[in-house]
This record gives sequence, C-alpha cells and structure tokens, in this order.
Amino acid sequence: MAINEFPIGEPLKAVSIVEYKEDGGDNLCLDKVQLFFEKTSVTLLPLADSDEIEIIQEHLAYFEPAVTPSWCRNFLGKKLMTVWVCKNDQGYQDQVIFAFEYLRPSLSFIAECSSILVFQCQPIKQEVLQVG
Repeated sequence: MAINEFPIGEPLKAVSIVEYKEDGGDNLCLDKVQLFFEKTSVTLLPLADSDEIEIIQEHLAYFEPAVTPSWCRNFLGKKLMTVWVCKNDQGYQDQVIFAFEYLRPSLSFIAECSSILVFQCQPIKQEVLQVG
C-alpha cells in the first residue's frame, strides 16, 4: 500500500497501543499506536530524532483481535472518513488526525518529546448568554 492511501470507508475494528514508560506525568504518552481496519492496519510510531510520526500501513491477510483502550472504544465500528497528515512550520510531520463517521476530526495524534500524545476532538458548544 502506498503512503497516505488510508483505508477510507473501512470501519475501525480495534486499536492497540504501547505506552511510553519514561514519562512520569498524567498524559498518556505512547511508543506505538496501531489502528486495525477490515483489510488494513495503520501504525503510528514516534521518531525520537525529529519528533515526527512515522506512518506504516500494511495489508492484513487476517484480523487478530486486540485489546482496545477505553478512550477510543466509541469509535469501534465507525467508518474512517478522512485523515489529515500535518506538517509544522519547519516541515516536520508531527500530527495525524483521524475522522470517524463524520468529516470532522475525532482523534489527533501528536509527536512530542519522543512519544505520541492522543487528543479526542470535540466541537465547542455554543454559550448561552444570560442577560440581567
């Protein structure tokens, strides 16, 4: 599979992670994220030298179940709609954003300090102003 030919339209079957053990903070820092679809896996790896994200896509001959973390279980069974591979102002590929079910961001993976941070993307709700 060529780079950036993501499995658009395929439902997410599972997510597997490897946690980054050197971080003592509260944020979930990852050494590896693997997203499994019907026929494809997409693996995200941090590149320690440049704080970039390497993307590896592989065709799956069969699907082997993985233990999906609770923070992304609500995306299971949802179709991948689009993916943004982002470069920063210096040209480093340091963010990958996945949209599931809708054409708006769902999960964002950002390379930082030799690991990958995960963010759930949610729309900002309109504030109701009270007069008086």
